[in-house]
Amino acid sequence: MSKFSYDKVGQYGAEVVDKFIINKGLVRAIDGKSYTIDISKNSVFDKFKSLVNKGQFKKLQPWLKENEFEVLKPEKRDKKFEGLGWTEIEKSVFSTKTIKIETHQQEKITLLIIKSVLGDNTKTWKSFAEMFHAKNSPIKKIFPDLPKLKDWWSNFELQFQQIGKVGKFPNSSYGVYLYEEPGNFMDYISKLVVKDLNLYSKKDSWNPADIWLIKSLTIQKEYIEKFDKIKENLDEGKYADDPYQSIRDINLLLKKAYSKKDIVGISLKKSDGKTLKYQEFNLQTKLKDQKLPNVKFKTIDLDCTYDKKSSGFTSKTSQVYVDDGPRGAYKLGFKSNTGSGIGNITYEFLPVGPAAAFLGKVPKDQLKVWLKEQINKKVKNKMVSENVQMPQGVLLEKKWDAEVERNWEAKVKFIKKMFKAKQLNSTALDEFVANLKDSYRKVGLHGKNASMQQMVDFVWILAKLRANKTKNTDNLTVFLTLCYYFAQKKGQIYNFGPFAKVY
Repeated sequence: MSKFSYDKVGQYGAEVVDKFIINKGLVRAIDGKSYTIDISKNSVFDKFKSLVNKGQFKKLQPWLKENEFEVLKPEKRDKKFEGLGWTEIEKSVFSTKTIKIETHQQEKITLLIIKSVLGDNTKTWKSFAEMFHAKNSPIKKIFPDLPKLKDWWSNFELQFQQIGKVGKFPNSSYGVYLYEEPGNFMDYISKLVVKDLNLYSKKDSWNPADIWLIKSLTIQKEYIEKFDKIKENLDEGKYADDPYQSIRDINLLLKKAYSKKDIVGISLKKSDGKTLKYQEFNLQTKLKDQKLPNVKFKTIDLDCTYDKKSSGFTSKTSQVYVDDGPRGAYKLGFKSNTGSGIGNITYEFLPVGPAAAFLGKVPKDQLKVWLKEQINKKVKNKMVSENVQMPQGVLLEKKWDAEVERNWEAKVKFIKKMFKAKQLNSTALDEFVANLKDSYRKVGLHGKNASMQQMVDFVWILAKLRANKTKNTDNLTVFLTLCYYFAQKKGQIYNFGPFAKVY
């Protein structure tokens, strides 16, 4: 059994009121039994409902400590339940884990919170609960079931309490919060770097900011005129020798805008509900001031377990473990991202043990570029050029034949050659080719084998990088280090834009 604490009345108060009314006062208590409380006019419940509807949750907390709901039935009951207190109500029936909040809903709610805390023309709320339960609440319209999601409620409550402090924003200074409105800055900057400059396949490969805070329309117009001038110079060929100089010039403008808090891009991640963290990226004055040490390769986990009954491989995720010294251990997870279909595996860095928070996904468009650079290297005074591509669903063989079998056998052999036993923690790798053949024979190219093929292929690529090690350069280390910083969008040297991460 689980029970409410008094500080949760803002989160659950409205739902408790609704359920009491629907069930005509019937409620389960923490002793597992059901009780009927008085919900008539002028009852304790009626007063409780009135305070909830008014959003007076600060007042409700001490009030609940002094008042209990009157119990009508059963007539015979334990003395402890002569009345039913807030902390004696069974909490579990008021929450569910099946409800999911979408990313765009998370971003909209955070934007409203920031607008409320930092805005120059919005109503000031005493708490997030008061803001959520207010009449015609825009947050409630976005996601009415939010009180049922404890983790997300705590996340937004924390943002409400601390966002103005952690970012050192000047209060009541932001008059423009452009997100989905026509002409918003997000759409403008995304179109500029992806379509107009044609340097990235998507905006997040350059800057992961989910929302942009802008002080005024006048300031937005001033900066856009400068950005448009950069595009004009690119079109006229002034960046012909180095097109990426255009994005560096944009980054320089955005750094200046950030330092003045004129334009602030914010990347949103879920907090732990206890402490809101605010970290700034790519804002150093000089490139050399941003220290980006190499990570150290540790081990690879590759599980090739096969289920003959289903004709499929059971594992959907594999990992490469790295160490970043003081920051701790991390793992590059490469995994299925397509359910039962045939698509491309994804790559993202996650913490191991006490390390910091989730770092982010590695942009696939950049992975392809690095791979070409690192595989096609001079080794022993000769250029080694191979047709090696990042694993993709469209590149997988449609049918099984002897040549396909030989290729896979060669890849498995090469993987085992390049990684020692303590560096490669593999399961059923020796049986992988035979099992893959069996899977093709039964179901052909299928979602049951597509992700595993790509995961094994990626480990083979890591082996190729290790084989290209020279006296001065360990290309596997270079590659994993690039993945590590690109997952964070960290590194002015890599042309990432300035932003802050709230998590």
